[in-house]
Amino acid sequence: MKIDLPDNGGNATQTAPARRPAFHRALHRATDRTRPSIWKYDYLVLSKLAENINELFTQTVAELSESPRKIALDAGCEQSPYKKLFEARGWKLETLDIAPGPGVDHVGTVEQTGLPADGFDFVLCTEVIEHSAQPWAAMRELRRILRPGGRLLFSVPHVWFYHPHPADHWRFTQQGVARLAVDSGFEIETLLSRGGSAAAFFQIMNMYLFGALGVFGAPLYLMNNIAGALFDKLSGNTKLCLGFAALCRKPE
Repeated sequence: MKIDLPDNGGNATQTAPARRPAFHRALHRATDRTRPSIWKYDYLVLSKLAENINELFTQTVAELSESPRKIALDAGCEQSPYKKLFEARGWKLETLDIAPGPGVDHVGTVEQTGLPADGFDFVLCTEVIEHSAQPWAAMRELRRILRPGGRLLFSVPHVWFYHPHPADHWRFTQQGVARLAVDSGFEIETLLSRGGSAAAFFQIMNMYLFGALGVFGAPLYLMNNIAGALFDKLSGNTKLCLGFAALCRKPE
């Protein structure tokens, strides 16, 4: 099937785009990332993402507990849903986004943050790299602003619909995530899948239903979410999954 290319489909580089559309921001609150509603169509992907972030963050703060600064950056923060998670552990979380807004400390892109080198102990970058026209440049920039021995926690989708807010360039396999990290100078400590094949199957069903029913499909989303969570625990197959989260270390 032939599709039309986006306006920037042939551009090799991309400058800081306009802020995400208001309708996209209105669909989600910051708490949806950390405490998603089981009545919503995207519960499976968001709940599995929250599990990944919590597991890897807990692992990281234990390893970096002796850091005297405990300064972190949420790169591509939008509403900074993980701010309380960091602050509860005594960390200062600064934020970076593509346009000024409430709670945005720094304006820039993941390819060009404009931040000093070696300035952060920890960088969080969730569901952002797929929007970058130059993911290797983005990863090298995130490595640059990390202090030696610092950690990067980033997540990317494997199965998800096209969402150009502001652009949508990539999907990743586990091998692609590893290649991206290692080529950019990181050491991978942990790589997690976001759910497995059952969660992906029921999430795809919800995406189709949402396109037809919108918010009125909540009872069907609830049933699919319960089934997806249950069968995902029984299956254990992660070759098809919703995405990946990786905890990486900048060598000293």
